[in-house]
Amino acid sequence: MAGRQLAWTVDPIESDGEGVRPSRPDIVASIIISTYNRCEALMETLKALNHQTVPTDSYEVVVVDDGSTDGTWDALTRVSLACAVQVFRHPTNQGVSAGRNMAIRQSRGQYLILLSDDLLVPEDFIAAHVETLERFPGHWVVGGFRQLPCLRDTPFGRYLDDLEESFTRARKVRAIAPGLWELNWPTARNLSLRRDDLEKTGLFDERFRVTCEDQDLAQRARDVGIRFLYNEQVTCLHNDQAGDLPRYCRFQRKGAHDTVLLCAKYPEIHGASPLIPLNGYVMPEDGPIRRVKKGVKRWLSGDRAMAALERLVAVCERGRVTERALRRLYRLLIGLSIFRGWREGLAALERTGPTR
Repeated sequence: MAGRQLAWTVDPIESDGEGVRPSRPDIVASIIISTYNRCEALMETLKALNHQTVPTDSYEVVVVDDGSTDGTWDALTRVSLACAVQVFRHPTNQGVSAGRNMAIRQSRGQYLILLSDDLLVPEDFIAAHVETLERFPGHWVVGGFRQLPCLRDTPFGRYLDDLEESFTRARKVRAIAPGLWELNWPTARNLSLRRDDLEKTGLFDERFRVTCEDQDLAQRARDVGIRFLYNEQVTCLHNDQAGDLPRYCRFQRKGAHDTVLLCAKYPEIHGASPLIPLNGYVMPEDGPIRRVKKGVKRWLSGDRAMAALERLVAVCERGRVTERALRRLYRLLIGLSIFRGWREGLAALERTGPTR
């Protein structure tokens, strides 16, 4: 990746406080990436960002290596793009919120585009984000992503692709223009916003290490009158060929841990979530059936039982089990992972105390 600019630091930058560098008028957009042990995918993402329709001196890429152990940092120190590049690192993993906050604080663009480290962007990626933001003041813009075609070669890949599509449909509130929808909640995997908006909302809450950081920030954005748009023109390719069930379950487990914090932080909004009675501790109001279910889930979510269930799924995938039956097994394993992560989140919340 031949290019012209590279700025980097080995030492971590202090992340205390909410201070953000002032923007520079000549830098229209800053691409914000926090990465952890995704070196190969990240390099492909950076290559795609090197080919944009906007002038190369109008945008920068800011990457934070959040404590990777797979050679990401060494690869980043050798990166050179046609645009300006800044790379930083945390010596140990701090979580996606801390990584993004560090990148945001060091960025200089008038607009910020948050991007996952495994998305391949189209050539008009930056242009489409900026044009939409300028066309719709008071909004943040969410782009989509599509899976690699090979993901649908496996039963779980098809299940995962269908699940992601259902999430996207559920977030759309109404169409407002061709290819544009109002959203109820954004995600931060492909999200753009005005830099000045963060003066109203603050940065990411660094207690959210894996998920829910975007929902938390979005809630604060809602509180100051910001709304959200989905632009299908800004659709990226999800460059992830490892759509496997065990890894997805591990992610759901960590995500449930963070979801407990979100529900506790906003009880007036999320206090009625069905996840709470389904996965929480046994309560006096629980009937006998729910008590039994929680006991069974506690046993099945243990390491040995989960490993046995994963082996069962693998056997069923190789056999002639119907895809409908497989999907029930997938939902079982995912549900058990959420249950275990939820209990771990409750225990962590009890140790840390109040959330506000």
